[in-house]
Amino acid sequence: MKDRMEKREEDHTENLKTGRAAKEKKKKKLPLWGKIVLGIAIALAALFIGGMIFINAKLNKINRVDPNDVSWLPREEETFEVDPPADTDGDGEADPTPTDTVSPEDITWENVDVNVMQDKDVSNILLIGQDARPGEGRARSDSMIICSINKKTKKITLSSIMRDLYVPIPGYSDNRINAAYQFGGMALLDQVIEESLGIHIDGNVEVNFDGFIGAFTEIGNLDIELYQAEADHLNKQNSEWHLTEGVNSLTPEQALAYARIRYVGHSDWERTDRQRRVLMAAFTKLQGSDLGTMLNMADKIFPYLTTDMDNMQILGYVYTVVTSGMTLGENYRIPVEGTYSCETLRAGMEVLVPDLNANSRYLQEAIYGTAAE
Repeated sequence: MKDRMEKREEDHTENLKTGRAAKEKKKKKLPLWGKIVLGIAIALAALFIGGMIFINAKLNKINRVDPNDVSWLPREEETFEVDPPADTDGDGEADPTPTDTVSPEDITWENVDVNVMQDKDVSNILLIGQDARPGEGRARSDSMIICSINKKTKKITLSSIMRDLYVPIPGYSDNRINAAYQFGGMALLDQVIEESLGIHIDGNVEVNFDGFIGAFTEIGNLDIELYQAEADHLNKQNSEWHLTEGVNSLTPEQALAYARIRYVGHSDWERTDRQRRVLMAAFTKLQGSDLGTMLNMADKIFPYLTTDMDNMQILGYVYTVVTSGMTLGENYRIPVEGTYSCETLRAGMEVLVPDLNANSRYLQEAIYGTAAE
């Protein structure tokens, strides 16, 4: 009797467990619409992950530098770039070395009061053209252009910094601003721009001249208007070019030669204008390209670039430019007329000694719409 009661109790317990399991199983079973939603979610997640893997694979072709791992040139190895003798009268003989107009010790910065400005709606990417020759290490920055992406105005502005701008360089003697890149890479150049001009730099992209030709080979010819003197100068470099005054379809080699012209017109002033014209022509040409063309071009161009930004930063800027319908705005140049003096020092080193306060205010107003107080 006792055995039968125990058996009945065990059966009852087992039935309860089986019933609960069946209910739980029934409860966990998704309805059809739930399966569809889950399937779509899984497919979208897979697509997103696959897309990110694809995009990262593209971006990983860009060369990287660690912003926290900077190789600094020893102070005792700093150099001062003296200009080569010019032939201004065209007689085939070099002009006499210019007489120094000032001593480096006489240029001081006691009255400089520059405040660094930042705005969450404005991102500044420094574009660096490096003048490194085959076999050379990090060289001076031959061109420096601040590319500002403004979410409020939906404009991209380009601001050139003259390579001969004379500035204080932390840890070194006062020098041309282009020396900062050679001495301490992107980190030091960014620091100089922030402390001397009050502009925060969010990231850097560097390309050397060989890379310039390689990159623009993929973009193709660029329509750029030439003055007669520019066309004549370029034709002297290559007798087969036959460039003329007016709009020319410049090959990558011609565009590079055009961007490097220094001794036609107003020296380095017009040279920085030419560099911005090349960038604007390239931007305009790429604007109407389809996705396939852009991706193919990315494969070719990215290996020529070096940056200190990670993939997420780059994607963020690309997303902003594409989705906001950004267009090219005004372009600027530092130093501004009337805010500097032309001086010669160190036996032939011609520099632009600026009023840093005035130039900082001008550049901040150009980029941010207002100056720091």
